[in-house]
Parts: sequence; structure tokens; C-alpha cells
Amino acid sequence: MSRNRSRIQAQKEEEPTPPQIVKEEAKRDNPFGISFVVPTEIVKLPSGGNFYDTQSAINGVSEVEVKSMTAAEEDIMINDSFIQQGIVFDKLINSIMITPGIRSEDLMDCDKVAILMCARRSGYGDAVSFQTDCSACGSSYNMEVSLTSMLEQSTQEKEKNQESEWHYSPESNTFSFKLPATDLEVSIKLLTPSDNKMLEESKTQKEKLNLPFNETIEFLRTCIVSAQGITDRTSINKLVEILPAADARKIRLVHNENLPKMKFVEHSTCPNCSKQEEKEVPFSLGWFWSK
Repeated sequence: MSRNRSRIQAQKEEEPTPPQIVKEEAKRDNPFGISFVVPTEIVKLPSGGNFYDTQSAINGVSEVEVKSMTAAEEDIMINDSFIQQGIVFDKLINSIMITPGIRSEDLMDCDKVAILMCARRSGYGDAVSFQTDCSACGSSYNMEVSLTSMLEQSTQEKEKNQESEWHYSPESNTFSFKLPATDLEVSIKLLTPSDNKMLEESKTQKEKLNLPFNETIEFLRTCIVSAQGITDRTSINKLVEILPAADARKIRLVHNENLPKMKFVEHSTCPNCSKQEEKEVPFSLGWFWSK
């Protein structure tokens, strides 16, 4: 009898808990009827992971995973100290980033904007309004746009296939072209976030020491990879100091033309004079406060 009693007791212990009991227990643990798991989404980076330093965690990364904004991120967006320091967007991106090793400070501006647009949509909704002026009558009016629509129609500013002006080498991530004044053949790279940070730090340091800082010369020194096939940094540094203004302007033009960008254009109609035109949509901190 004792063996039978033990067997019956074991069977009772193995019997599954009735579904209605499980449901009641779950309801006690979560009485709100919503998931406690914060949703995430994949954001495609406009840069495609190109033009980053080879040692960067973003090099070759075409998309990242971020979580939706919560009350914790709302606290970041209203932090006066972050806003005054100009780091509020960096703080927000770092807070919602799921992909390991990715920091906002290491991202190109275009990639930051894509992430921030997704954050704004998840946190405050898809619609964004901003004020614009009519080019015909000059009146101001509010224009509302859809973030989803903008993300779908936005395209990366691909390198332009203009062989007569410059040639892009995906192997070295450089753009080669001939300078108009000296007729030298140069190859340049696009400045990365780490390059820009280095230039800013150099400028700050020289200003503290009351030393001159020439932004154009430092820009040229950083972006020129080779000239006439010469890669020696000492030679290139000497070259940029005597480079004609026309050549310096050409280098900056090619650099800026090939920076990955996100361009948003929406069709609008002026409510005052019915003028129809395309408007470029500006990204701003106000997006996170507009209703």
C-alpha cells in the first residue's frame, strides 16, 4: 500500500498546472495586459557601414538594432544639461542602442539621423509638424509629414559616377581626381567621426596655447591620402601649405559631395495662395517635443 501511495503521489506531482490557474497567476504578476518586454527594431544605416575606419565597430555594418523609447529616454530628452552641452542626441542613441560596440560618438551624422528618426517614431508617434514659408507669397504655415514615409523615400547619396571628375575605389575607400590648378592627381578619403574629433581636439589645444589653427590646412592634411602616387605624410603636409586655393576648394567639394546624406523632400501646398512646391524637411530637436 505504501508503494501505491507513493506512486499516486508522484503522479499527482507530475500533473500539469491547469491553464486557468497559470493565466490567473500571470494576471497577478502583470495586471496591465501589456508586454513588459521593450520592443526593438532594425535601422538601416544610410552609410551602409562604408567610409568608417577599419578598426571601427561600425565598419561594414549596414544596420543596427535599437529599442523603442521609454520613460527613461524621455528623461534624457528633457535634461537641460544635456541640451546645453549639445550631447542630448548622443545620450539618447547610446541609451537605445542594442547592437554591441556601437556608440553615438563614432557614428556619421547621416546614421545618427536615421536612428533618431526611428526613436522619435517609436516614442512619440509617426507624425511630425514644422513651420515653413511659402516661396510665392511669403506666408508661414505648418506642414505635417510622416516619419515612416520619409524613411521609406530617403536614399543614400551614392558616390556619383562621374569618371571625368573623380573615381571611387571601394578597396581603399578613396576618391581619385585631378586638381584644376596644379594638375596633380590626388586621392582623398572621407573624414570619419574619429578624424573630426581629432581635429576638434587639436583646435582646442592650440587655442589654449594661443597657437594658430588653420582649418583648411588641417582638413587637407587629414583627408589627402596620396598625391601623384606619393603617400609620404611629410611630403603631403608640405604640399598642402602651398596648394592653390582652387585646388583646396576642389578637394573640399569632392569630399562634401560624396559624404553619405539623408535628404528628405515632401510635397506641400500653401494654404494662403495654393502654391505647390517641394520642401526639404529639416531635422531638429523640436521633433521630440512636437505633438
